[in-house]
Amino acid sequence: MIWVIPIGWGQGTLNKTLTISYTTETIQLDSLSIIPGSIVCIVHQDTLSELDYTVDYIQKSIRILRPFKDSITVFYDILNFDFTPQLSKYDSTFLFSSGMKEDWKYQISNQGNTINDFFGGNDLSKKGSLSRGVTFGNQQNLGINSTLNLELSGKLSENLNVLASISDANVPIQPEGNTQKLQSFDQVFIQLYNENLKFTGGDFWIQRPAGYFLNYKKRGQGFTTTYSFKTPQEGKLNLQTSLGLSKGKFNRQIIQGVENNQGPYRLKGAENEPFIVILAGTEKVFVDGKMLVRGQEFDYVIDYNTAEVVFTSRFLITKDTRIAIEFQYSDQTYTRSLIQQSVQYTRKKGSAWINYYHEQDIKSQPLQISLDESDKLLLRSIGDSIQNATINSIDSVGFFENQNLYKMIDSLGYDSVLVFSVNQDSAFYRTTFQWVGPQKGDYVYEKNTAYGKTYRWIAPVSGVPQGDYLPVQTLITPKRKRLITAGVSRDLGKKWKIESEFGFSENNSNLFSKLDLKNDWSWSNHTKLSHEDSVGQKGWVSTSGLEVEFLDANFTFIEPYRKVEFDRDWNVRNFHYKGPQRFVELANQFKNKKAGMIQWSVQNYGIGNDFNGTRIYSEGNLKNKTIQSKWDASVLGTQGTGQSVFIRHRLDLSYKLKPFLIGIKDDQEYNQRNTSGTTLTNVPYAFYDVQFYIQSHDTSTRSLRLFYRERWDWKPSGNVFKAAARGQTMGGEWHLKKWKAQTLGCVVGFRSLTPLDTALLNITPDQSLIGRVEYSFRIWKGALTWDTYYEIGSGLEQKRTFIYLEVNAGQGVYTWIDYNGDGIKDLNEFEISGFIDQANYIRIFTPSSDYQKTFSNEYNQSVFWRPELIWSKKTGALHFLSRFSNQMRLRSNRKIGSWNSGSLFNPLRTEIDNTLLISSAFLFRNTLFFNRTSAVFNGQYVYSFSANKALLASGFDGKQFLFHELSLHWNVKPTFSIKIEGQQGEKHANVDYTTGRNYQIQTQQILGTFLFQPSTNYRITLGGRLADKSNAQIFGGEQCLASEITTGVKYNTTQKGSVQADVKFIQLQYEGNPFSAVAFEMLEALKPGTNYTWTLQFQRNIGKNLQMTLQYSGRKSMNSKSIHNGGMELRAFF
Repeated sequence: MIWVIPIGWGQGTLNKTLTISYTTETIQLDSLSIIPGSIVCIVHQDTLSELDYTVDYIQKSIRILRPFKDSITVFYDILNFDFTPQLSKYDSTFLFSSGMKEDWKYQISNQGNTINDFFGGNDLSKKGSLSRGVTFGNQQNLGINSTLNLELSGKLSENLNVLASISDANVPIQPEGNTQKLQSFDQVFIQLYNENLKFTGGDFWIQRPAGYFLNYKKRGQGFTTTYSFKTPQEGKLNLQTSLGLSKGKFNRQIIQGVENNQGPYRLKGAENEPFIVILAGTEKVFVDGKMLVRGQEFDYVIDYNTAEVVFTSRFLITKDTRIAIEFQYSDQTYTRSLIQQSVQYTRKKGSAWINYYHEQDIKSQPLQISLDESDKLLLRSIGDSIQNATINSIDSVGFFENQNLYKMIDSLGYDSVLVFSVNQDSAFYRTTFQWVGPQKGDYVYEKNTAYGKTYRWIAPVSGVPQGDYLPVQTLITPKRKRLITAGVSRDLGKKWKIESEFGFSENNSNLFSKLDLKNDWSWSNHTKLSHEDSVGQKGWVSTSGLEVEFLDANFTFIEPYRKVEFDRDWNVRNFHYKGPQRFVELANQFKNKKAGMIQWSVQNYGIGNDFNGTRIYSEGNLKNKTIQSKWDASVLGTQGTGQSVFIRHRLDLSYKLKPFLIGIKDDQEYNQRNTSGTTLTNVPYAFYDVQFYIQSHDTSTRSLRLFYRERWDWKPSGNVFKAAARGQTMGGEWHLKKWKAQTLGCVVGFRSLTPLDTALLNITPDQSLIGRVEYSFRIWKGALTWDTYYEIGSGLEQKRTFIYLEVNAGQGVYTWIDYNGDGIKDLNEFEISGFIDQANYIRIFTPSSDYQKTFSNEYNQSVFWRPELIWSKKTGALHFLSRFSNQMRLRSNRKIGSWNSGSLFNPLRTEIDNTLLISSAFLFRNTLFFNRTSAVFNGQYVYSFSANKALLASGFDGKQFLFHELSLHWNVKPTFSIKIEGQQGEKHANVDYTTGRNYQIQTQQILGTFLFQPSTNYRITLGGRLADKSNAQIFGGEQCLASEITTGVKYNTTQKGSVQADVKFIQLQYEGNPFSAVAFEMLEALKPGTNYTWTLQFQRNIGKNLQMTLQYSGRKSMNSKSIHNGGMELRAFF
């Protein structure tokens, strides 16, 4: 489980927080460069020592070196840039050999014999590691793990280069979709290249080739190669071939915005799959036909793993917002093959090309579905009627643990009724339930278990079903798409140019069936003739063109090649016209580099006999020294099964003053339809949207924009249009860029929606408010740094569900404790494991389609005061005060269920039992340092408070921690030091989705550590801890007194290795039920009485590039046998 939350912006830096659970694997922190020394790890309010983890700043990753039962919170700062790629103005290889060490470059030495290493010699740059490991124990099965990470770059020969990224690690997350630039974590490839050739094996991208109809941007896995060379008569031939497996499936989703809802907006698959994973970087988001920019500081952010898009405060979403999103998602139905070939020949006066694209589901290799012979027989019989591929999903599998099973009974005269059961004698049936709509099914959702949702049968009433679900499954058929295009572009003299392309497509929607094959193949043609000539003596250029396009009735494209709002421009959206398509356009354009552009066109578009439309269109932009105008307008008349008139225009007119630009924007549409097939989404309408604005002209150092916007909607009433609604929006933006070490950004928007006639437009009055403030400064030589981020908005919160999956011991996070002894794995019986051998479950959050309306605020604040930077050389009081420094971090993200100004605007309200509060993530941590940089004596006082509340499908899960911590560190001598820590605080859990997990535990504890280090090779530690824990009487009144003695020794030899041993004696006096969730928390996963734990680690460097690690740990409690765990790992460094 990983959450990453930005907590503040600075001058090119970003404070971030990552919450992780313990794993032996390396965890990727970010895709951008991490500031060295900024990482702070906290477990249960305790700051980890740097000995507990290692950080690779080059790979932006962290590895936890010892297990923790609680989640680990990682604070770190990043730069808004990735410094990993090597960049240079000049190529240093002209001066030095790429393999030459830095300190050799300026020494005179005799050239000796060069011995090439395994990877090919000194011309290769390489980094990475290979590890193989094994874990074992008397309470766990043998486990084997391995990792490989290798990066290569450089020359293989004089004319051949290599670039490789090889890894067998499974990255659990994709890059965050909250920045404009993404860096892929999971790209595994080997690339060989020179001036003419580029061969890539592994993960690759292919993009749209030359031509008109063939459009795609695909991720594949296999190989792709491009080769180009010059031909006689100044020609050039480009060849590309790709073969492999397609990693994504394309879909375009049209979404109508919801008033007062910035998101998330859930994306679905092309087969209406409800839960998908988006391939990172493949999305294109359009609003009202305009493509938006990804990023928290821009227009939208996207969660690739949950397929959800959220719009930022810069872009207010309303009921009138037209959203279109194109994306590719991971399709887990069938393995899908990919073949692509392109040939393009180019000469000075023209070019010719042939393209081939083939994508096919391999029907013999289904992934997440299992097809038996009866399923295949059904698919063979339905042909292209794939909507009929529905089967009964009940499967008799016998009894299995770790899954939801049902028994079959007769009830009220109905047979074959499924009832959830855990009885080994009757729970033999496994099934999936599909939502079919209200009163169309026989089952309803009942509850959540550790393995997912369960459903309950409900009897029909008078023969009418009363449920929403059925035990059925809709099979997805294997499909194949092929597209071949061939075209030519040729200059006809100096002023004329012709371009033509033919396309041939195949769309087989059911590879199991041999029926309905006649309509699979189809054709298309696009031809364009253009003429360009200068007009007059003032730099105007005229371009005229005639464009003709024909599509056969069954022609299929790979990805849409037309504009995203083409169907809306022609008034055919949501009308499913069928038949051959024809498009003709006669256009003329006048363009001048200084004055702008004017274009007009006459277009005709037809679909079979059902639709025929003629459209007159004009667009342009003109400017002079003070006035600038930009517009587009069209008039459309259609005939066929329905007649319509669609008139629209958009205008942006501005006047330039010295400091400001004032302007007006308007957008008007009139859409009159006359058709018997009118639906709610296609009813006639009209609107007028006007906006007045003023903005600064020079935006290099500061920018300001204010606007007022008003929209009127009309709907038909009889034979006339009447006003139905009025929307008013006002807002502004103010940005101050790097002014006296300060940056400031402010965005605010307010909208009021007023219904004028609810009989015409069924809406309710609504008000929307969004806003964001970002402020940062660095003053007094960096002694005081301040970063503020505050945002308010509205949207939805998903009701999350989770399940527990069993994995090999040591590879999980949770352990199951059967508190009630019934053998059923209830949700309240899973705890975060305190030891590796017990960690045999992972928790998976499963997405749901159940959301709740929320209003949100987010506040992130960080302040760092370091007076030693300015007062350390002072004398007197200032010198003494320079010993004190302070660091404060605050992160608050709250969502409430209804508009309440007191709760909405105040990010510091922390009560998790507030009924208005839907979800909350609040963390405050303040650290006061004394002598922070001193190596002799230093101390710190930490106040930390956190309050978290999560919305689940079955209720809420809330936790609240408050702790005071004081620690002192004194190096008495270079060989002897003392560390004393004290802690007092409270843990409070408030859970309503299950029972037995509520508590309020008061904790006081003191720790002491004595460290003796006579040399750099030896270290001996002796420590102790006393802790007193008590649960509030209302929650049970349990008491626990803990006494602990710790001793350890470490011996290390520089460049050779180390050995470390630790032993703990723990005495726990406990009053209460030791077999409960509260006891597990208070006893720290141990048992009442005497407990022993011990660890031993041996690490040895074998040569320069090999490291061996042996680990052994164990524990012993009263009246229980000893538990032993061990492991061995061998790691090679490149």
